[in-house]
Amino acid sequence: MRNYKELMDRLLTLPTCALVTTGRTGTDLLQSLLDEHPEVLLFNGSLRYYAYWNSSICVSSGTFAISDYVDEFIGKYLERFKSRYDLLEGKDRLGNNFDQSLDIDLVQYKREVLCLLEGRNVTPKNSLVAIYAAYALCLGQDIDSKALLFHHPHHFDELDAFLADFPDSKVIVMTRDPRANFVSGIDHWRKYWSGVDDGRHLYKYIARILADATVLEDRAIDYMVVRIEWLGSRRVIQCLCDWLNIAYNECLTRSTWGGLTWHGDRVSKKTNVQAGWSSDMLENKWETNLSVKDKYVLGFVMSNRLKHYGYPYKNINIVDAIIMPFLIMLPLRYETRFFTLAYFRKHKPRGGITLTLRNIVFYLRRVHLFMKYYARIIRKDEFSCRFV
Repeated sequence: MRNYKELMDRLLTLPTCALVTTGRTGTDLLQSLLDEHPEVLLFNGSLRYYAYWNSSICVSSGTFAISDYVDEFIGKYLERFKSRYDLLEGKDRLGNNFDQSLDIDLVQYKREVLCLLEGRNVTPKNSLVAIYAAYALCLGQDIDSKALLFHHPHHFDELDAFLADFPDSKVIVMTRDPRANFVSGIDHWRKYWSGVDDGRHLYKYIARILADATVLEDRAIDYMVVRIEWLGSRRVIQCLCDWLNIAYNECLTRSTWGGLTWHGDRVSKKTNVQAGWSSDMLENKWETNLSVKDKYVLGFVMSNRLKHYGYPYKNINIVDAIIMPFLIMLPLRYETRFFTLAYFRKHKPRGGITLTLRNIVFYLRRVHLFMKYYARIIRKDEFSCRFV
């Protein structure tokens, strides 16, 4: 008979690590590599749990039955338990033959959560740990071997709430060549969801890419930046394991969810037919999708970051510094289309003139943002985020 109180007491003391992204940088890929690690306790994909807690019908009522709260959580995230419904993340096509999906026993899952929370206050911290532990128990994992709770809040705004409950948590920030990241974030999302085909999405996306992990630099947080391009390196993964105090395991070469091979999400253009990291999955032809001018401008405003992370970059000279402000003010190729007749006709149901005016505003904000980074480059400000 399992002693749930003792188990929960131990799990609440586990070291923790949070995973956040700076765009389409491979956070799900990294988590999928950790999926089968016997020492890692995690859930199925990213989970904005604190945003969910704040919007929960049960929690907002003030007084609720724990069983109702578990039912609400399962209903909200049904695709995480029955992954045949998770079309966006491609978890309906798991397995070597693309014909499997996760099918968690929901009756067992609810029972495990209730047993783990029995006699405890249903706080965000307690319920998060119980939700993760129940998931592992339903998969038949050895819960006693878990040495790290790995949470994937995905966004920085969700990270602060997690750190309030787990203040000693380590943080992994995934990054990528910012030019490839930019093309992936604009092209892929625009083709999958037309609602993000506007200047606001472009501005917010490029702003997040430029900020990278610098938002953590002045905080007392033990963080590490990981390049997606290096996830195929045994040395890098070993260093990451050493930092997390877990043993290297061969499962870290395989990309799985619930032990079933994962082939990538549907936002990406390419399906990963391999079992783990592949350089082919990163190729999005950003060199040809960006114009010569755009590559020149992005290379300038991102130059200190490119150099710091070891990406290809061009040394800046006096001519670059003189002409760059004029080039920054010219629309990027992705912005130019926002002001075409074809774009206006396609998106007229979304607002027509109002949408066009909003695109102009965010174009001006993008120019202002690039000017800020131009000034940093001219001042020779350092980019010093820690990375593996």
